[in-house]
Amino acid sequence: MKKVFLVLLLIPLLICACRDDYPSEKLEESESKDIDRGALDKRNEMSGAFAATAGEREFEGQFEEKVIRTGYVSIKSGKVKEAYEKTLLLVKKYEGIVVNSNMSSYETSEGAKFEIKVEPEKFLPLLDELKTVGKIESENISEEDVTEEFYDVEARLSNARKVQDRLFDLLKKAYRVEDILKVEREIERIGEKIETLEGRIKYLNSRTDYARITVNIYNQKISVIEGTGIKKGFIRSFKLALQFFFGIIWFIIILIPLIILIIVLWLIILWTIRRKRRRR
Repeated sequence: MKKVFLVLLLIPLLICACRDDYPSEKLEESESKDIDRGALDKRNEMSGAFAATAGEREFEGQFEEKVIRTGYVSIKSGKVKEAYEKTLLLVKKYEGIVVNSNMSSYETSEGAKFEIKVEPEKFLPLLDELKTVGKIESENISEEDVTEEFYDVEARLSNARKVQDRLFDLLKKAYRVEDILKVEREIERIGEKIETLEGRIKYLNSRTDYARITVNIYNQKISVIEGTGIKKGFIRSFKLALQFFFGIIWFIIILIPLIILIIVLWLIILWTIRRKRRRR
């Protein structure tokens, strides 16, 4: 009878135990679902980032091109001054800027040199019109596409600024001196990086906003006399004659009076010696 009573008491306990196991299974199931959801959210986030990156790649085709354009023109002209003035008028016509200009004139040659900045779309038209200034002896045009570099530097600058903002937030929350010093060192390092990137962007902008043209105008004077060497020989002979003439004048003016003075002194000395001898 006692055994039957114990069995009856154990049955409810077993039922409760079974019921207690059920929530744990449910909890494990819910946790696994949460993990799956987290993985799914992460996967969705990654796919979204990939889609954004793909969108950026598609948008890259719409980015403004960044091209460094430079040109060099050597022009021969019999009238350098007129060619100089005509070049200035062309620069004004195409709304360019003369960065440097100078003229030079020597015995055998004369010339003028320009360094011009002009908007990229007016670069080639201005080069074409420069051919009317004189005879083109040489011409060189170069283009360097820096579009990829420019937007790469711009993206790195944007990321560096975001990192700098996060470091400033960390600095506000830091309490230990060691942590504060570490964050300040990182802020300084990122600040230097930002300055370098900003400088590169400014340089690329300055080189791509305007195209540059160097213009060299010259005229070489060649005479028959100089070519045969007669003029040089005449000049040399004339210089030698002048030197000889001035040498004679120097001899007459300086040496002859000196010689006369020496002779006079010598005669006085001789006269004095003879007079002493006579007295003896």
